[in-house]
Order: sequence, then structure tokens, then C-alpha cells
Amino acid sequence: MLDRTIAPGFKPIKKVTIPQVHSTALSNGRKVFYLNDSAVEVFKIDLVIPCGSWFAENYNMISFALKMLNEGTTNRNAHQLAEAVDFIGSFAEFSPGFDQSTISFYGLSRFFDKNLSLLSEVISNPSFDEQQFETLKKKEVQRLKLNLEKSSYLSSVALRSSLFGLDHPYGKSNSVEKIQAVQLAEVKAFFASNFRDFDIMVSGKLPDNFHEVIELNFGKNQIKKVDLPEYKIANTVGHLNEIRKPAFVQSSIKIGKVLFNRTHPDYMKFTVTNELFGGFFGSRLMKNIREEKGFTYGIHSHLYSLNQEGYFSIGTDVNGENEQATIDEVFKEIVKLQQEPVGENELETVKNYMAGSFAGSVNSPFAIMEKFKAVYFQGMDMSFYEQYLNAVYQVTSEDISEMVNTHLQPDSFYTCIAGPEKA
Repeated sequence: MLDRTIAPGFKPIKKVTIPQVHSTALSNGRKVFYLNDSAVEVFKIDLVIPCGSWFAENYNMISFALKMLNEGTTNRNAHQLAEAVDFIGSFAEFSPGFDQSTISFYGLSRFFDKNLSLLSEVISNPSFDEQQFETLKKKEVQRLKLNLEKSSYLSSVALRSSLFGLDHPYGKSNSVEKIQAVQLAEVKAFFASNFRDFDIMVSGKLPDNFHEVIELNFGKNQIKKVDLPEYKIANTVGHLNEIRKPAFVQSSIKIGKVLFNRTHPDYMKFTVTNELFGGFFGSRLMKNIREEKGFTYGIHSHLYSLNQEGYFSIGTDVNGENEQATIDEVFKEIVKLQQEPVGENELETVKNYMAGSFAGSVNSPFAIMEKFKAVYFQGMDMSFYEQYLNAVYQVTSEDISEMVNTHLQPDSFYTCIAGPEKA
């Protein structure tokens, strides 16, 4: 009989086998990356367009160009397009981003050809209907107005603007005026100039003739390459940015600095450091500020790895009266990590958590392709993930101290607060 008073044995995860992502090219030179998994009955296809906020003075140009693709084609209006997608049990996503934008179709594998035919129609023959465009503009204005009343949104935007500068693609902020200024003719011209170059990433159960189907739909179009503009970081003056509104009850706090992305040699050591500091529920920030002080329901830190830069951010929401005490405790934890070595038991717990999380993050073909996408657009390959566990387990207490003392000097941080007015 099983003795439930005895805890089960524990064995650390030493190896995770990740299926290989294959690549090929269409007759027009377009790259296709694929991962075939016969164990599922569904698939996902992404058209990944190298067109994010780096490519437009007004970020809304990208957003509108992408979202208008869901508003109908020259053959179907918006309602007919939605019905055609629904009829074959599929759904679509249109996702603008900082570095690249993505059009995604999820569908049943037995309707692979029908999905690709619809996707080809969407990207090749959008209608750009004037009435649909005006309706979309109103929705975007309303969505932004709602966000501008959220302290968490304002503090996040303020931090990126502080770190990179208001004119940098990663630091730009949106406004109602910027949305209303966009004209349909500009969107159509932007689409024609920037949406002809995209990579194809497809995963799930693929038919035997999937390459021929992709070639038929995407192998004839002319590819128009777009050059990547250059920008310089221009931090704002002052390391404290406060946004005060009487309607706010809580203070949303973001503390951060420009750091690096996953191509940096310190990335893995710092990733373990971050996990211990504020990356999971058992982190030092959670133990101090949530469990001991009771200031918040949650506080987390994260290293954002973007294509051109990376930045480190600590974020939480607290009552206004606990605002300064929370900030003080964050920096106390940083100083403590600088001065005191991390115990082996604590470090082992963090490593085992990271190993388990990593194993769970590569359990589907869709998830694996997302991993591939992350490294591919930063000039890396899947060997990054093949070496992941070994890199995590090799991090020492001395490495943690080095990372904190090198990269987390308290005077290098910017602090942004969106909260109630001070008494």
C-alpha cells in the first residue's frame, strides 16, 4: 500500500529532447520553417513580417495595416471572411509587435489547403474598405482611452519611454491624436511597401503535400525586402517619472534599466539571477514584499529580450501609502544580493523550478515553434535551448553575486509610478 506520509522521491531534470525545426525555401526565395507532429490533429501557420515599430514613425500605421486584413478581401467582406474561417473550424490572429508582426491561422489538419487558400487571399487581396477603417479607428481610440485610465498601462509606457527615449521605437507612446491622424491611403501605401517580405512558420500535423500547398499559395509572390532603420537610445532626464491622478487608488510601480537580450554572454547567468530575485512565486521579492510586508498580491521582475535591445523591469501594484516603502524594499533586496552569497539550497530550488518550467514550455509543436521564432530573429538557433538546462545548472552563487554587482547597481535604475496624488 502507498504510504502517503512519505514524500515521493525527487530527481532533477537533466535532459529535454526538443524536436528539430526544419527549413526549406519556395521558388521565390521565401523561407519556410516547419515542425511536423503526427500526434496532433491541428496545425498553426504564422506569416512573420519583419515590420514592427522600427519601420514606421507612427506605430498605428503598422497596427492598422495588420488589423485591416481581418476586415475583408476583394472577394469577401468582413462578415463573409469570418464565416469562411469559422466554417472550417479555424481562427485567425493579427499581432503587431515591436520588431515583427504576425498573421496566424490555427486550423484542423484535414483542412490545411483551405486554410492556406484563405490566408493567401487575406495577405494578397485585402479590400481596405473605408467604412471598416473608420469603424476600426473609433475602436482603437476607445481602447486607448480605456488604457490611459489604467495605472499599470501608464507606468509600463512611462518606463519604456524613460529607458529608450520618446523617439525610439521601443519608447514611443501612443495618443488619440496619433490614431486619428492616420489616413486609409497611407495605410494602403504602407502595406504595399512593407508587407511583401515574410517568413512562414508552420507546425502541427502537416499533410504529405504541405510544401506543394505552401508553394502554390506563397511561392509566386514577389518579395520586397525592407531595410532596418537605425535608432539610438536617448534616455529621458531624471530617474523618477511620476504620473498622478486623483482617480487612482493604487500605485503601479515599474523599476527598470536597459540591459541586453539573449545574445549577450551574461544572459543565462542573469536569467537565473532574475528568477531568484523576482522571477517566480518563491522569489525574494515575493517573500519580502508579498508574504512578509503584505504590500501586494504579486511582484515580479523580468528580462525582456527584444531583437535590437533588452531591458530589465520590476513591476508591482500597491496601495498609495506603501509606495515608497515598496521601492525601498526592492533596492534593499538588490543590495542584500550584492553583499551576501546565495545559499546552495535556495539556488538549487530556483534551478529545479527553472528546469521544470522549461520542460513544460516545450510540450507542443506550437510552443517549440515559438521558441524557434524567438532565437531565429535574434540571429541564433535551437542550440540555445539544447544547452539551456546545462547552462542553468552551471550557475553558481559567485555568478549570482557577479551579475548583481555588475548589472544591478541601484543608481542605474529608472523608477516610474502611476498612482494617486500625494497628500
